[in-house]
Amino acid sequence: MRFLRNYGPIPTNDNMYDESIQRALRRHKIRPITLPAPLRDCLVAMFRGDAPISHIITGTAGDGKTYHCREVWTELGGDVTAWNHGDKVQRLALGARTLVIVKDLSELRDDESNDLIVEFARNVANPATDTFYLFAANHGQLLEKLKSAPANDAVLRVSKVVEDLLVTGSSADPGIALELTDLSRSPAAEMAMAIIEEVTGHEGWEGCGECSASGDGTCPIFENRRRLIGNGPDDPFKHRLTALIELSERNGSHFPVRQLLALVANAILGHPEARDGLMSCNDVTSIQASGHADRASIYRNIFGENLKPSKAEKTELFRKLNAFGIGAETSNRVDNLLVYGADDPAYAADYAALVLGDPVYGATPAYTNAQRGYLEGADDGDRTSFLGALRAQRQRLFFTMPADKAADYDLWDLTVFRYAGLYLEVAEKIAAKQPVPRAALNMVVRGLNRIFTGMLVQNQDELVLATSGSYSQSKRSPLLDELISVPRSGGEEVSIVADKSEGSFGVSVKLVRGSDIPLVFLSLSPTRFEFLGRVAEGALPSSFSLECHEDLLAFKARLLRETENRRKLDGDDEAANGELVLRFIELSADGRAQPRRVIVRV
Repeated sequence: MRFLRNYGPIPTNDNMYDESIQRALRRHKIRPITLPAPLRDCLVAMFRGDAPISHIITGTAGDGKTYHCREVWTELGGDVTAWNHGDKVQRLALGARTLVIVKDLSELRDDESNDLIVEFARNVANPATDTFYLFAANHGQLLEKLKSAPANDAVLRVSKVVEDLLVTGSSADPGIALELTDLSRSPAAEMAMAIIEEVTGHEGWEGCGECSASGDGTCPIFENRRRLIGNGPDDPFKHRLTALIELSERNGSHFPVRQLLALVANAILGHPEARDGLMSCNDVTSIQASGHADRASIYRNIFGENLKPSKAEKTELFRKLNAFGIGAETSNRVDNLLVYGADDPAYAADYAALVLGDPVYGATPAYTNAQRGYLEGADDGDRTSFLGALRAQRQRLFFTMPADKAADYDLWDLTVFRYAGLYLEVAEKIAAKQPVPRAALNMVVRGLNRIFTGMLVQNQDELVLATSGSYSQSKRSPLLDELISVPRSGGEEVSIVADKSEGSFGVSVKLVRGSDIPLVFLSLSPTRFEFLGRVAEGALPSSFSLECHEDLLAFKARLLRETENRRKLDGDDEAANGELVLRFIELSADGRAQPRRVIVRV
């Protein structure tokens, strides 16, 4: 447990550095936590092969760049002691070849890195070189070191290749033998599951068998570990946790390996009364005696609620997870279950299964007493206490509610992303190359129509492209520009397709017959998808940023330009024969947008 605390959000930040973890391993004399590193095996095979190529491992802080370099070093026969105590730049003889490994480019001073960059550029541009490189560097530091190095033809060529590899993943310069892997693009949800499996299955837990606290089933550490392991492949906890991580990543918030390790350690060890908010085995007895073992709830720890609010707010990991608002968001049905379920026959069966069925973190004495006091008209202090307990119960329900009940209680209403479930379903269908749910396309089209027109239109079989008479970003656009068919018709089509460059999906609008490339495309992040869903249902909370609205108006402007270009190619002249036809949008009784033509003589 003392070793596991090193990975948690502790003030010393020992989890920040691979070197600190290695020292802790030697101090505690236990097996290290070993994570999947497929890149390591590829690099080792490549450097041992007949045609090695220099490689750069990049990413954000905590992605495991130094870890990969150390693993490659040891797999190729390098001495671990030399790695731990040696120079920042390590050289390893591989027969007639030399491998130069830089564990972290940012550690080098400019005068140290300049000569290295020049040497590196010269060798990667030389097909006959016998010196190869493995660099680890953050995105910004990598580009900064290349720019600050003495400029020559080789350095400039390498800088251009690195920029191309970072942006597009490929380079047009075949004379530079260089590969680049960006660890920040690795799926964090898969890594989170691997970390959970490795941490919960570590042989160090075997020592808990001799502990009386875990033997009687009351140890909160052991209980949290049991819940993290789950009950088979259908256990909802892991599915919901990976869903949150995937949604965050699709919104642009990356989870480095370091943060995932901190998340798992905090989930198991978190308790607000322990030192630094993380329990050790010595804390368990006093926590049990205080009757506050329920405050170690793993469902609260996921959001950092075992930490002081100021600490949680400063920790990037918990800022990203708390952006979902789980605990603060709710629905009438969920709160009726949690507040009145004990006395309401309509909720009795579900209350027994979902609340009473969990005596450890659900129907605890603290919760039931606070609930009873709240219903009987307790004072303000007791009401505040109950509202805090209610927040914890909403968090627990989000992670524990069975799949067959999730639809009945609209599970994602417990988050600010109420359409996240549909978003993930679309992403799954797109990845499997299966048809997208029609409900998702209808919702997206209806949302776009309402934004494009500024009216509560109901059209979902056609895209209503409207304007205010210019390309201004007016909130209300009464003039109809085009009605674009959603089903494929006459070269027009609106669909949800994969976004190959981002690995996500978006809405595609085709305006030209026979073209396989979407003419106009808008990538859909979870935030944009939620925005369209809220607008499609006719309500938009003020908490949404104007950025989404501006992005969609920019999308409309691109569509307007393309329809204008199409009319020019078709030879349409709006002022032919001295007449200009204006089409105003009118709403029918059922809310459908229809054109009303007005002829203006010019």
